[in-house]
Amino acid sequence: MKIPDHASKKRKLEHIFSISIPVVSFGGIIVAILLKNAGIIADAGTFAWGCVIGACVLGYLAYIMPRRDIVSICAPLYALLIFIVPMELTPNLLMQFLFAVSITILTVRLNRNFGSSKNNEGGFDPMEQFLTGYIERMRPYFTGISEATAHELASAFLAFKFGLYANAVRECTHAIASLSESGPQEALKKAITIVKENAQDLDNSQVVVDLSVTFSEAEHQYTLVNLPPEKTEDPATLELDNALVLLYTVAYIASPDDELALDEHRTFIVRLLSGYKKALGIE
Repeated sequence: MKIPDHASKKRKLEHIFSISIPVVSFGGIIVAILLKNAGIIADAGTFAWGCVIGACVLGYLAYIMPRRDIVSICAPLYALLIFIVPMELTPNLLMQFLFAVSITILTVRLNRNFGSSKNNEGGFDPMEQFLTGYIERMRPYFTGISEATAHELASAFLAFKFGLYANAVRECTHAIASLSESGPQEALKKAITIVKENAQDLDNSQVVVDLSVTFSEAEHQYTLVNLPPEKTEDPATLELDNALVLLYTVAYIASPDDELALDEHRTFIVRLLSGYKKALGIE
């Protein structure tokens, strides 16, 4: 499977927005000075629309990134408070310059830490895109999950990842009780049960992956890695991996409070999926 063309277009859009932020911000300062010299405005320091527009572009860029940076998303609010809302300290050119420098640094940080991952050839990491596409496909199915349940899913995922298996069992038990028995939530419930069973085994020092609970054929429409039997080397591990990815995805979708914490462990999911790259035929 090749990287979709829309992914390339999205990356180009991110690049355009990233370049425009310093251009608009610093360009706005130059425009303010020129307007002051031409006698069109009285004070170049208060003409801070370049910084305001640059901050708005940064906020939008942060919003469309695969992983969202709260600091960058709030940039328009900072610009509003500094340059628009009346304050005792009147905006000046130095404040504009420092703000332009700040949002330029945030833009670099945003692209480095929260942007679309790249492979060694400078294009998209296909497994990152594979995961991102899956999250977006699952979003409509799981937006009805309560934040409390989603937080329990996030806690279960993180506990399992860090080897806190007793905690993972407890969080899974709580989450299962709040889900329905039909549709997407039934598949999610199955995923939680799979993680719970494996966590119990690992907590009891049983290292063999549990295959006593599996996804049904109907539930596989909600799992990410679906392989024919001849391409499945370890069915038990595949079931567990799909369960962990589904837990991560639903928690990411439905628990805003855990989004940043889950972002820090996104590479774990991407590495997990990379093990299926060849079987999936992803280039």
